[in-house]
Amino acid sequence: MFKLSKRGEAVLDALPSYITVSPRKVKWARIQVRPTGEVLMVVPQRLSAAKVVAFYQDKQHWIEDKRGQALARQQASSLSVGDDELLLFGEAFRFILDSKQKRNVRVDHQQQSIYYAKNLLQNEPQQGWYREFAKQYLSLRIVQLAEQHGFEFNRLFIREQKTRWGSCSSRGNISLNWKLIKAPVSVSDYVILHELVHTEIMNHSTAFWQRVEQFVPDYKEAKLWLRTHGWQL
Repeated sequence: MFKLSKRGEAVLDALPSYITVSPRKVKWARIQVRPTGEVLMVVPQRLSAAKVVAFYQDKQHWIEDKRGQALARQQASSLSVGDDELLLFGEAFRFILDSKQKRNVRVDHQQQSIYYAKNLLQNEPQQGWYREFAKQYLSLRIVQLAEQHGFEFNRLFIREQKTRWGSCSSRGNISLNWKLIKAPVSVSDYVILHELVHTEIMNHSTAFWQRVEQFVPDYKEAKLWLRTHGWQL
């Protein structure tokens, strides 16, 4: 970790608030500008505060340029969802409070409406329903795609990964982010098939991407959608 004097702490605190400094076991410092405009600086654990600040100052113009581009893309590509709507399958579904719909949430795809006796516009019930719906849908969809394309996997976990949409372990266990339920079906299908291909190829080699392309010819469009809109899910 950093060995900071009080002066060093003050210097580091003077960095812009949108910058997070993350000391790790790495040889070289690097910078990641996220789609939200937040900046992550990954630095060697023993790097002094003064050198961290010097690194920032050296890259400041580059950071501001990339951050400006990210914020511009964010503003231009914002998904439009009204105050009375929920995002589902990449579309805005109007929520209608329905006292008759006490046991189950009813999703009307033709009318793009969602009916339930509890107010799903409130954060707690909304998150609970999203997670349950994602568990049901993604569990069914991964089985369908695995059978369709001849894949086998061990277990499925629905989670809320902070930096991943999915993952696959060496044992064939697949984890999917529940927020994929908000993305278009073509995008969530890409993530599922991406992880299913990992049951055969555990890296991101050229052979891996060629295999993905066999099942998702437009996978690059799905990746771009996630980079552009993923921060909003």
